Amino acid sequence: MQYDCDNAFYKIIHGTIKANVILEGEHFVAFHDIAPKAPVHVLVIPKGNYADYYDFMENAANEEIIGFFKGVNQIVKLMKLEQNGFKLRTNSGKFRLNDEGGQEVMHMHFHVLGKSTEE
Repeated sequence: MQYDCDNAFYKIIHGTIKANVILEGEHFVAFHDIAPKAPVHVLVIPKGNYADYYDFMENAANEEIIGFFKGVNQIVKLMKLEQNGFKLRTNSGKFRLNDEGGQEVMHMHFHVLGKSTEE
């Protein structure tokens, strides 16, 4: 799948679209979802240009992969989700009516969903 630099997440990384950023690291940016599906709904995206999970795992350097997933874990801790549990979700491939893939923004991302222990 060809990466398209015209997607919203690319624009967030490069500062042309604003997002409610929670945490940023060398290999990731994490921000609140604009249409949350849970009390805590954070998107974590790699800074590299990867269209989906498969593209990321096939083409990212090990340092990027480790840095990204450590970023996901930092969000879990920061949002206080580790005790109550949480969901990690990623879709890979374009959205279709029969739910194959289901990815709406063609930049690899994980949804971190849960309820903080402070709520």
